[in-house]
Amino acid sequence: MSTTPSCLLQHDLFTIRGPKGPEDASLPEVLDLLGTGVDIDFPALRPHQAHPWHAFLVQLGALVAARSGESTLARSADAWREALLELAGDAGEDAWTLTNDDPASVAFMQVAVPEGEWGRYKLAAETPDDLDMLVTAKNHDVKQHQMAAARPEHWIYALVTLQTFQGFSGRGNYGVGRMNSGFGSRPGFAAAPGLGWAERFQRDVAVWLETRDDLLRIHEYADQGQALLWSLEWDGEAPRLPLTACDPFFIEVCRRVRLRTEGEAIVAYGAPSNSPFLPAKERLGNTGDIWTPVKVDDKSVASALTVSPSGLTYRKLQDVIFGDAWQYQPALRVRTEDGTHPVLVAQVMVRGQGKTEGYHERRLPLPTESTGWLRTPSTRSRLGHFAQSRVERVGDVQRRILKPALCALLQGAPDDLDLRDDRPQRWLDRLDRGVDQIFFQELWSDFALSDQDSTEADKRWEKTLYDLAKTQLDDAIRSAAVPEARAYRAIATAEMRFEGSARKTLKKLFPPTFDAEGAADDRPATNA
Repeated sequence: MSTTPSCLLQHDLFTIRGPKGPEDASLPEVLDLLGTGVDIDFPALRPHQAHPWHAFLVQLGALVAARSGESTLARSADAWREALLELAGDAGEDAWTLTNDDPASVAFMQVAVPEGEWGRYKLAAETPDDLDMLVTAKNHDVKQHQMAAARPEHWIYALVTLQTFQGFSGRGNYGVGRMNSGFGSRPGFAAAPGLGWAERFQRDVAVWLETRDDLLRIHEYADQGQALLWSLEWDGEAPRLPLTACDPFFIEVCRRVRLRTEGEAIVAYGAPSNSPFLPAKERLGNTGDIWTPVKVDDKSVASALTVSPSGLTYRKLQDVIFGDAWQYQPALRVRTEDGTHPVLVAQVMVRGQGKTEGYHERRLPLPTESTGWLRTPSTRSRLGHFAQSRVERVGDVQRRILKPALCALLQGAPDDLDLRDDRPQRWLDRLDRGVDQIFFQELWSDFALSDQDSTEADKRWEKTLYDLAKTQLDDAIRSAAVPEARAYRAIATAEMRFEGSARKTLKKLFPPTFDAEGAADDRPATNA
């Protein structure tokens, strides 16, 4: 049993900030505070590590509660310490020790080396940010190799993020099983009563526990199966064990990484593997992770969400939250216990081939009336169709109204527009960003209005889009380079095209008027 000052169970390795201000705590003390509802946070966490660390803590809490048969999380630090030791089985305290210079023994989030010697292990990282999953090829978004004076907690956060959220990153470096393909991502979508660590911890542990029977039945996991996968040895030559040998709440590892102490510093050594730790490729990320949305295609194949480099846009969010094609994942369901002002939280590190495409996070406060809509399947579906129709209307405004007007302006008002011109894209993108800032706020208010007056709700949305699009056209008129000899003609033509297309496209905002003989009159309406 290790007695080094790097044991998560015995030593105060974590800096936390709570009601008493900054203080140091061990892992059992952290779980004690979270389980009893004390609001704390972790100032040493980097933003992209927040969901991996939350997921790790929640899965630990759920494992301890499931094994004990007691759902309460209000346990003393000593009780948590004893429960975590029991989870580690024969690995004992070694499984909770950050550095273990004996390769034949396990260490925290580090499998044992069956050969009993370092062999193929080579120096992989001298700082935690070099070990982390974050890849910044240009070294200018987030600077690399900055944590020269790293504390143990920085290595802990980097290990948890790497071992539970990393994907494929080249030959010999396989990713986690809870991900759709090696270049996918493990997103976190959840409702929450608030943004505090304790309330989210307690809420999501309860969700995991409620899903346990379904996970055992649907995914054929093993009750009392392998829980802490790093407490095993692995030579990397073949998958270590099947998913069906795992507990439903298992915490995985994907890399052969070992931390060693060299002088006063910690460094990381790594070895390649010829296979992933878990043979989960055919699952396509559909492993029962409560935070990962799963989509079912026309062939009834379920696959986990992979977020594109565009990130968590309003288009993607409304599709996942309301879309009929997505299974409504347990963490995303709004519960009565979430209170009257819950928030939807979406977090993801987008991965690409040999790089990361950025960390994305969205927080959507929910008005009181929306909680009932989201709890009722029929109303949620109706809300989804309402949201999708609004997304389609944005596309109409971009394609039919704003782009032709911009083309007329930028091309100098030719007789025939070239709609393949990509110069208008900057203003189309700005329109989309403007919509993104207000989409959900307007959605909630107009959906409530639609029950009384659907025409007025649609009219309000069309007026909003008209104003946003007109702002972009006005900006282009002020700032775009237009041939001087045709400037007045180009501006006049662009404005006429814009107004004419708006009246043809936005029928609720510009309802047709009729002359004395009953014929439609296409002259501009007066309610814009």
